[in-house]
Amino acid sequence: MKPNDIIHTNQSYWNDHANYWFGTTALPTYGVYFPTEDDLHLFDDVAGKKLLEICCGSGHSLKYHADHGAGELWGVDLSQKQLDNAAAYLSESGYTANLICSPMEAELNVPKNYFDYVYSIYGIGWTTDLQGTFNKIASYLKKDGIFIFSWHHTLHYCVA
Repeated sequence: MKPNDIIHTNQSYWNDHANYWFGTTALPTYGVYFPTEDDLHLFDDVAGKKLLEICCGSGHSLKYHADHGAGELWGVDLSQKQLDNAAAYLSESGYTANLICSPMEAELNVPKNYFDYVYSIYGIGWTTDLQGTFNKIASYLKKDGIFIFSWHHTLHYCVA
């Protein structure tokens, strides 16, 4: 299967199933059987910081950061349904974010050398171009910016 076919298949899945995944695998949780952000403290004080979430889903991690005083929130997801859910969820709490519907592999319409943090909670593993995605993420970060992501380990499937 070609990368564009995979992206299209993933996009269709997430548009059709977004409501089933509403609020799952979001900060402070990093994933199944993971320590939480409350344990790890990977994010320093985010007050006033600019954050970009790759695969932002229903917006729960964006809200987590808004609740902690983040200065600017951006989110990217390939599913418009996920982004609609995120916009509604954030709005209910009085928050907004710059939400972009796009695959993470694409050239995003986001500022370069701008973000204090770029992060992805259980989403980066969906990329069809890991190195290209990492290169793009690096270009979004300002000098000394931080990239944080979680994904499962392959042994997870072997452990009951």
